Amino acid sequence: MLVLRVLTLAALAAPSLALACDGGACTAVGDGQLQWDASVRVRGLYYDPTRFGVGGGEDGYGLLRALAAATYRRDDWEAKLQLGVHAEDGKAGGPGRTDRSALDVQQAYWRWQGEGWHVQLGRQEAGYGSSRLLSVRDGPNIRLAFDGARVGWSGRLGQLDLLALRPVENRPGAFDDRGEHGAHLWGAYATTARGHGAGQWDVYSLDYRRDGARFAAGTGVERRQTVGTRWFGQAGGLDWNTELVAQGGELRTAGADLDIRAWTIATDTGWRWSALPLQPRLGLKADLASGDGNLHDGRLGTFNALFPKSAYFSEASLLAPANLMDVQPTLALRPDPKVTTELGVQMAWKHRRADAVYTTPAPLSALPGSAGGARRIGTQYKSETRWQASEHWQWQLQLAWVDAGPALKQAGGQDTLFASIVGAWQW
Repeated sequence: MLVLRVLTLAALAAPSLALACDGGACTAVGDGQLQWDASVRVRGLYYDPTRFGVGGGEDGYGLLRALAAATYRRDDWEAKLQLGVHAEDGKAGGPGRTDRSALDVQQAYWRWQGEGWHVQLGRQEAGYGSSRLLSVRDGPNIRLAFDGARVGWSGRLGQLDLLALRPVENRPGAFDDRGEHGAHLWGAYATTARGHGAGQWDVYSLDYRRDGARFAAGTGVERRQTVGTRWFGQAGGLDWNTELVAQGGELRTAGADLDIRAWTIATDTGWRWSALPLQPRLGLKADLASGDGNLHDGRLGTFNALFPKSAYFSEASLLAPANLMDVQPTLALRPDPKVTTELGVQMAWKHRRADAVYTTPAPLSALPGSAGGARRIGTQYKSETRWQASEHWQWQLQLAWVDAGPALKQAGGQDTLFASIVGAWQW
């Protein structure tokens, strides 16, 4: 019944988008060109229980995302308007903040592209690197957008972007979304060009502010500076992606100001045998995100991934990359050119016993009762399959089982089953 409800929502939405795009993808308008595109995503999710059973129980519900955009290009500039409708059906306790919204502006920006330079102003999505810190957040129903400006330069050595952005706060009404009060993201992100040495490098510096930040050590105004680097590439069957990040700043609480000293290192390395049947890829992911070893020493050691993809460890989106150590062997297979599947096992521990287990979605949320005590969080078994059914349709099946460890059980958590089916149509 759940999947039928979701598909019914999609059937109601898809015809209106198809009519809006009738006549072709591109149309000449004056001296420029007008391009239309649209997409619909339907998703059914099942958790037993939600949030490991801490304050939640069994839940199954459906989500719909419908987007339509028009982009006008002329000479060296373009303007884009993207509208979105997001619906939810059957979620226990009602929709979350990234589940439902009436007709609203997802993106609306003006972009100028010159000789090696570009400027982009307005509401826009901003994903960088491997989406560990800056993501469009495609997993939740409502994608992450920002209000602000980006100025970029690209040349023989690579590309540099300067950012001045504020995350958009999603509201349930029509055309009522706005920049989140008390939050900002400033910084610079650079990527080297291909062909300069082994692999490529990202280097970035980000300044982040958020009101009402909640950590095991306290709640208050968070001001965090982040510097990081990422090395990634591919050589033959080998691929690699390693990222190192350090953070400083302060958390201003009602009682005292806490100095932030946090860091993370994350790797994903694999080898694919393209000539073998199923083209297997064996991979190993490992993450270490710092936690707070002493909640009363005037310092905050919990790493904050800022705006990460929610499916950081799996599509179940249960754990956040904070106060966490994990090892995740994976096996990816291609049984058909249109089908890919990945199997994985994640073994997870808290980095610091004193700190909490943190859950998604962003911003960080500490699991009540998980601070102190045991370190082992548990083991997650996952399977994710994608099928490109046609030029316009893709289907995904995602399954996960979490064998809860002592750190979850001391907070009242329990074993968790997750299942999801996704149908995405794009024109």
